[in-house]
Amino acid sequence: MLKDGLHHFQDKNVLLLQGSVGPFFYRLSKDLKAAGAKVFKINFNGGDLLFYPIGACSYTKSLVEFEAFLENFCKKHSIDTILFFNDCRPLHKVATHTAKKLSIKIGVFEEGYIRPNFITFEDGGVNAFSPIPRDPQFYKKMQREDDGNSQDIKNPFPFMATWAILYWMGAFVFGWYFNNKLHHRSLNPLEFYPWLVSLCRKFSFRRSDKESAKKILEHPKQYFIVPLQVHNDTQIATHFMSGNVESFIEDVIVSFAKQSSKEKLLVFKHHPMDRGYKNYTNLIYSTAISHGVHERVFYLHDLHLPTFLDNALGCIVINSTVGLSAIHHNCPLKVCGDAFYDIEGLAFKGTLDEFWERAAEFEIDMELYLNFRSYLIKNSQLNANYYKRIPDSPLASGIML
Repeated sequence: MLKDGLHHFQDKNVLLLQGSVGPFFYRLSKDLKAAGAKVFKINFNGGDLLFYPIGACSYTKSLVEFEAFLENFCKKHSIDTILFFNDCRPLHKVATHTAKKLSIKIGVFEEGYIRPNFITFEDGGVNAFSPIPRDPQFYKKMQREDDGNSQDIKNPFPFMATWAILYWMGAFVFGWYFNNKLHHRSLNPLEFYPWLVSLCRKFSFRRSDKESAKKILEHPKQYFIVPLQVHNDTQIATHFMSGNVESFIEDVIVSFAKQSSKEKLLVFKHHPMDRGYKNYTNLIYSTAISHGVHERVFYLHDLHLPTFLDNALGCIVINSTVGLSAIHHNCPLKVCGDAFYDIEGLAFKGTLDEFWERAAEFEIDMELYLNFRSYLIKNSQLNANYYKRIPDSPLASGIML
């Protein structure tokens, strides 16, 4: 839909559910209306209301009642298309089911598979639900196209942080009216506290991270890096059998202790957005000690990931898009969850136990990767940012089409 231009929405009745934090969906609605669409919006909390204050319907009931409400809403307004951000949120799982039942098209936004200059938009689903082909022969046979010139997006973090703070404030102020339990993450008014903890931890870990990073990089191609995901990432809950980061950490350490050679190192990298919520120090080192590998296991919070990927012997992920970065840096990759890029020739297809010794001999098919990357950009990526408009874009949403 959106990849091929806004004209596809002409004379369509489009329903917007939850978007990313900030004004992106409100701006997108202006573009859709300008293209001839009739746009509807449902708000689920005060944060949604703050960034889409005019022309939206408020839903205040329970998740159990939402399916019947949505079905009636879609029938009443003859909805052709439903757009939302992230297909694993409870509300959006209901929306996906309802859309299939009523033969309504869905379009799903997600953070960019290829960052920082792109966001993801796909028909039907994203990540492990993506319709992206997983057959390597599909990409080997395709004619690679020029990726084009994308506009650079510089430092959107201040905007993202501002929108997030305002979103949570809006949710708090209108918590008396909405059912904040519908949100996939806590909308507790004390959510500012983990951000303060995150800032404190960032500075407290800085010195030890620097010393550990220097020590590790003295052993290029002798260490494995494990980028952790946010503990309540919906991709983990939906697309990872164990369903949590803790079990992943334990499984990786146990396998490493059992199968890796004595000179190899294991480096866990904490997710920056999870720094204020989780600290896996005790779990990582107690598990490493109990399996006799504590001198070979490291836990870092801040590091230059591209440098570490360039020098790593291998990378292990659940299903984070960091996996794509590993492939881009020609770093052998093992995927432990369900991910659309877990394709033979791009990722190691043996077991985790086998990966420790066979990573050195695994070669990524870079021609396959370049074709795959080209396909992703053409079919699922938009040159845009949810939190900061591209100034040169003629669209209110800031998308460069």
